[in-house]
Amino acid sequence: MIYPLARLKSVEGEDDSLKFTFDTAAGVDTVSVTLSDESDELLAMQAVAQVINAHPHSDGVCVIADDEAGAYAHSSMTAVGAAS
Repeated sequence: MIYPLARLKSVEGEDDSLKFTFDTAAGVDTVSVTLSDESDELLAMQAVAQVINAHPHSDGVCVIADDEAGAYAHSSMTAVGAAS
């Protein structure tokens, strides 16, 4: 799933995960990104901020977590959950 950054409401660090909350036409979607055991959630959030603020974005897309491509903003990220 792709979400516009303008719709990002919050990123919260939880026990071994980051929870991203987005405004959507249907209300609110929450997506969890799993982190490896005993990861530092703050370091993962800082990596996300660096990806978002990096320039230029030649194709307009910032990849935070992509299970298909195995691409993640931080090395502690291991999987992305379904939107709920």
